[in-house]
Amino acid sequence: MRLWAHKPLASNIRGLSAGALLCALWLSLMAVPAVATPAVTEAPASASTDQVLAEMVDPKFQPINSTKALKSSEQSVVRVLVVYRGFGGVPLDAVGMGSGFVVAPGYIVTNFHVVEAPPEASSAEIYIVPHKDTGAGYQQVELVKSWTEGDLALLKAPSLKVAPLKLYLTPQKNQRIIAMGYPGVTDRLLKRGGTELLVPADAYVTQGSIALFASTNPDGGRVDTLFHTAPVNPGNSGGPLLDECGQVVGVNTWSAASSLSDSGDFDVPAGQYVATHVSALNTFLSSAGITPQIQGEACYAKSEDEISKDDALTKALAAAAEAQRQRLEQAKKAEAASALMDQLQLAALVVLSVLVLVLIVVHIRREREHKEKAAPTAYAPEPDTTPESADAKPLHLKTTPAKVRIKHPFPWGWTLLGVLVVILAMVFVVRDSGLWARHNAKKAAAETASEGLVRLACEVDKSASPRPLSGAGPTEFEFEASRACVNNRTPYERQADGSLLRFTVSDSEPFAAKLELSKDGLRFKRSDYRLSPEAHQAYVSQRTALGTLRCASPDNTGQQAALKDNLQKVRTLAQSYLTAQPETQTVWRCHKTEAAKAVN
Repeated sequence: MRLWAHKPLASNIRGLSAGALLCALWLSLMAVPAVATPAVTEAPASASTDQVLAEMVDPKFQPINSTKALKSSEQSVVRVLVVYRGFGGVPLDAVGMGSGFVVAPGYIVTNFHVVEAPPEASSAEIYIVPHKDTGAGYQQVELVKSWTEGDLALLKAPSLKVAPLKLYLTPQKNQRIIAMGYPGVTDRLLKRGGTELLVPADAYVTQGSIALFASTNPDGGRVDTLFHTAPVNPGNSGGPLLDECGQVVGVNTWSAASSLSDSGDFDVPAGQYVATHVSALNTFLSSAGITPQIQGEACYAKSEDEISKDDALTKALAAAAEAQRQRLEQAKKAEAASALMDQLQLAALVVLSVLVLVLIVVHIRREREHKEKAAPTAYAPEPDTTPESADAKPLHLKTTPAKVRIKHPFPWGWTLLGVLVVILAMVFVVRDSGLWARHNAKKAAAETASEGLVRLACEVDKSASPRPLSGAGPTEFEFEASRACVNNRTPYERQADGSLLRFTVSDSEPFAAKLELSKDGLRFKRSDYRLSPEAHQAYVSQRTALGTLRCASPDNTGQQAALKDNLQKVRTLAQSYLTAQPETQTVWRCHKTEAAKAVN
């Protein structure tokens, strides 16, 4: 007779618990994050823009603000008035007028012909009228030294508290210069005369450039002079000729006078103005025991407007450099974190896989033991044939239990479950890991490089162009995807998604454009933006400062790196101006026509 032992309820619960545990382990394995890559966010660049700016620009090459420098130098320019007295101290009707400038504390230089008394005068009183911004009033000064051949005079004004001008001894031809002084024609036009000339006023300023150097002056003296094109008039005599940094390069002395030609016509020369060279001035001051301030380095100056535009561009580039530095730093951290997570995931995958397999083995062993305990037992009784007697004792049957050997089937189901868990986990991890992304990126790059140079013909897609550019029509161009280059000269910036980007601005019209090209070059989009005149002018000047960009040689890695950096600068600059909605948007659909031959 066979005895069947029913499986206890507890065994069913244990089997159910083991299955639930395996499912929970599998779910936990799937829940392990594939690659915890920190988000690369662009941190605000303003926090350290100044530091980056300081690193980018050498202080030695920082331009001087010529607007401020010249305004400061103007305060050192004075009006010179000479009152002539005849015999008996009677003032003459004529008054000498000119200009001068401070060369040392309490000392002023002017032309000798400005303070020279005419033959009819027995004496002369010299007065100076400082610039109105100094807060000083007119005062009488003393002539302490003169140089007739060089037409220079040194005046002493002990109570004048005005900063002296610096001398720059090596001016260059074609250098921009500024003439300052108090020409009489300006006073006449402003109806100023008499005692009104003693009221402090602004100096008159003109601009030009150095045209010629000479070793003699128009009077025939052996004195170094320079010809220039900054207009001067009577009254400018003795005033300074300055460079853009407000440093003295000459003393205005002569201008070409009109003459009567043989035909009776007046010959009026234009742009012929002469100044005593600063080296001659320095020699004169040294002979008088005056040590002026001398600037040895060349002047590098820009106007305040130019500096403002340059600063805006420099700050934008510094902000872009700082943002790029932060992106690279965070990218390195992300890459390190990604590598660490890959290792942790691999370790977790191995541990969990082994744990799953161990649990499966343990579960199988427990089920085998349970089946062996619950299996039926066969008994073989041995009957005793000895006759019973009265005196015989009861006989006990002796039984020998015989175990039945049970053959267990191979646990294919559990084995397949374990293998499936491991395979699914590996697929899940590899699919979402950086390995898969890098593989796809290399594959895409290889596919792009294999395409080479192709010629594309494009037609306007009116359905995708809600506000098309007026006059937009078919266009053709050559496209080399591996270099992101159009027509073998125009570079585009490759974006993270593989698309290409470029920004342009018109020199004459207040428009800028954003050009987008798909990764395969089959979709071209142009967005045009209208700019205000001020924004357009600033944008053009700053974009011009970055120079013309051309496609880099495929074999020149240095050139490619420089181009990539410049394209990023152009993008940063453009995005600071193209903030409004585009006025027009035009989309072209392109198709390949034929392969083009690459030209390196």
